[in-house]
Amino acid sequence: MQTKQYSTLAGVCLTVAAPLLLAQTDNSHQVQRLEEIIVTTPFEQTAAETALPVGSLSGEELREKVANSLGDTLRNEIGISSSSFGPGIGHPVIRGQSGNRVSVLSNGVGVTDASNQSPDHAEGIEAALADRIEVIRGPATLLYGSGAVGGVINVIDQRIPDRLVDRPEFFIEQSHNTVNDQNKTVVRLDTAGDTIAFHFDAFRRDNENVNIPGFALDLEALEEVGELLHNHEDNNEVQHEEEHEGEHGEFDNTRGYIGNSDSEAEGGSLGLSWVTDRGFIGFSFNSLDNNYGLPLGTHSHVHEEGEHVEEYGEEGHEEEHDHGDVEFVRIDMEKTRYDIKSRLDFADAIFDSLTASIGVTDYEHREMEYFDDGDVEVGTRFTNQGLESRFTLTHSHSDIRSGVWGLQLTDTEFGAVGEEAFIPESQVQGIGLFGVERFMRSRFTGELGLRYEWGDVEAGSRCDNSENALSVSASALYDFNDVGNIHLGLSRSQRAATVEELYSNIDASTCREYTDQEDLTLHAATNLLEIGDANLGTETATNIEFGYRHYAGPVTGQFSVYHNRIDDYIFLDIVGEEFEELPIARYSARDATFTGVEGELSFTLMEQDFATLEMKVFGDLVHAGFDRGGDVPRIPAAKFGAEFRYYGNDWSMHLHATRVDEQDHNGVNELPTDGYTLLSFYGDYHWVIAGDSQLKLFVRGDNLLDEKVRNHASFLKNYAPEPGRGFTLGVRFDY
Repeated sequence: MQTKQYSTLAGVCLTVAAPLLLAQTDNSHQVQRLEEIIVTTPFEQTAAETALPVGSLSGEELREKVANSLGDTLRNEIGISSSSFGPGIGHPVIRGQSGNRVSVLSNGVGVTDASNQSPDHAEGIEAALADRIEVIRGPATLLYGSGAVGGVINVIDQRIPDRLVDRPEFFIEQSHNTVNDQNKTVVRLDTAGDTIAFHFDAFRRDNENVNIPGFALDLEALEEVGELLHNHEDNNEVQHEEEHEGEHGEFDNTRGYIGNSDSEAEGGSLGLSWVTDRGFIGFSFNSLDNNYGLPLGTHSHVHEEGEHVEEYGEEGHEEEHDHGDVEFVRIDMEKTRYDIKSRLDFADAIFDSLTASIGVTDYEHREMEYFDDGDVEVGTRFTNQGLESRFTLTHSHSDIRSGVWGLQLTDTEFGAVGEEAFIPESQVQGIGLFGVERFMRSRFTGELGLRYEWGDVEAGSRCDNSENALSVSASALYDFNDVGNIHLGLSRSQRAATVEELYSNIDASTCREYTDQEDLTLHAATNLLEIGDANLGTETATNIEFGYRHYAGPVTGQFSVYHNRIDDYIFLDIVGEEFEELPIARYSARDATFTGVEGELSFTLMEQDFATLEMKVFGDLVHAGFDRGGDVPRIPAAKFGAEFRYYGNDWSMHLHATRVDEQDHNGVNELPTDGYTLLSFYGDYHWVIAGDSQLKLFVRGDNLLDEKVRNHASFLKNYAPEPGRGFTLGVRFDY
C-alpha cells in the first residue's frame, strides 16, 4: 500500500504546482493583490507578506461554511480534518495532530474547557459568533504555546470592540437544516458614541436526531474490533439485525437516524470599550450553554440491576439510589468567561505598542445518566476554572527590523467528581516568555523566534510534575516578483505531558499505578481503562516546511510540504492487557514522524460583465508512523477535490466536491476505513433595501449523494456515521 500513498502524494503535488508554475509567464491580466490582514501573526501582515503558513476564514466564506463545531467549520480547509464524537462534537485535526497538540484561542487567549481531556467533550467556543477564524501551522505556533505542535486556531470576534463604528451595524440570521430539523438564530449589534463602543451578540440552536443512510452501528466492525481488543472470539452473538447484545448491555441499532443525537445550545456576549486615538481598553462577558446527547452504545458505563448509584449533589455530598441500566447519556455544559483587553500606542518611544489580554473562565459540564426506570442522575461532573493572560510589546526601529516580545501566564484548576473521575483534581500553572524578530531587505524577509516555558502540574501530595520547554523557530520568505514567493520554515519545539497523560488512574497518595486493579475507573468514552505515567517527560518536535504561494493574477494558490519528527511522542497504547474483560491502555512515549503535503489553487474560467466563473482545486495528505514500525492511530485519510463558483453582483452559486481516500494505514486495534465522496451546493441571492441594508436568502445542500460516511479520525466511526443528505434554508438581514 506504500505505492498508493506515494502516488496520491505525487498527484496532489502535480495538481497544485503545475498551474502555479505556468502562471509565472502569464502577465496578460492586471495584478490584484490580496490585502486582508492576518491578525494572528505577530506583525499583522497580509497573507502574501507573512513567511508563516496561515489560513483564514472570514466574511461571506465563513458564513457559508460555519457549522455547529469548530472542526466541522474548518474540515474543508487544506491540511485540516474533523474528529467527531457524534454529530454534536467535532474537534479540529491539523496535519494529523489533535487534542493537546492543537491550541484553540479566543481573540489570542486560550480557551479553558475540558475538550482535551476526552473526545466526548465539546469545545467551549461557538463558531457562529466569529468574525474570523485563523489557522497557523508550522514554526509560528510557538508564539501561542510550546504544545501547539499541530497548529493554532484563533477564533476572532468583536466581543471587545477595538474601533468606533460610524453608524450602528446590525444583523440577524435565521436558518433551518433538514438533516436534523435544526433551527438556528444568530443576532449581532455594534454601535458607538463619541469614545465608547458597544457590542452584543447571541445565538440559539436546537435540533432533533440526525438522519443517516442505513444503520448507525456497524455491527460487523464492532465484533471485529472486540476480537482484536480481547484477543479471543466474541461469545455474544448478534440476536437480530437491529439489536446488539454486548458486554455492557443491550441497545438498539437505529436505522435512518442516530439515536440520542439531538441537542440544544445558546449563548452570547456583551462588550464595552473606551476607544481613543492612542488605543483602547475594554471588557466583555460571554456565556455558553450546550446540552447534547452521546450516540447510543458509545458510553459504556452502566449499572447492574439493583446496584447502588452515587449522586453527587451541588455541595458534593453523595446519595445512593437503586437503578437499572443506563439507557443513554447526555452532557450539560455551562461556561462563563470574562475578558479584559487593551492596547496602548506609543509615540516616539522604544516600543510601538503594548497589548494586554486577560481571560477568566468558569467551566463546568455534567454527564447526565438517564436510567431505564425513568430516573436521571449526575454520573460525573467536570470543572475547569482558570485565568490565562497574554502581554505583548511591539517595536520597529527601522524599515529593516521589527519585533514582538511577550509574556503568557496560565493558572487553571481542573476537577472531576463521580463515576468517571479517572483524572484527579489538578492545579496547572505555566509561564511563557516569547519573542520574534523580523528582518527585511529587498525581496527577502526572515523571522527568528524563541519561547521558554515553565510548567507545573500538581495532582496530590506526592504528584508534582515540573517541566521546562525551550522552543526555537526560523522562517524565510523570498519574493520572486510582485505575485509569487517561496517560504522555508524550521522549528524545534517541546511539549510537556498533560494532566490526563500523567495522572489518569494514578493513585494520588503514592503517584503510582494502583496496586489493586479494582480501583481503576473506566473511561467510558473510549471504553478503555486508561493509565497515565507520572514519569513522562517532554516531547520534542523538529519540523521543516517548504512552501510556495502565487497570490495575484489569473491563477492564485499555495503549496506546502512538511516533515515533522517528534521524539517521545506521547500516545495511548492499547497494551493487550485486560481487567474484567475491559482492555487496559497506557500512555506511552515513542518516536514518530509526520510527513505531508497540502495545496490549493484558484483560477478564472470565464469573466463577463454579468457573471464570473471560477474554479479551485485542492488536496492534502499526511502519513504518520512510529519510527520502529506501525502507524499512528486515527490519522485522517488523504483528500482532494474541486470547487466551482459562479457569481454575479447580487447572487452566487457554489458546487463543492471532495474525495476522501480509503485509510488503510491504521493503528493497532484499528480497522481500515472506506473512502467516500462528498458533494455539496451553496446558493444565495440578496437585495439592497433601505439604503445600504441588505436582505439575503441562501440555501446549502450537504452530502447530496447521501453517502454513508465513516470518519477514520473519530472514536465513534463504528457507532455514528456522519450526517446524510441535508438542506439548509436561511435568511439574513444586514443593516
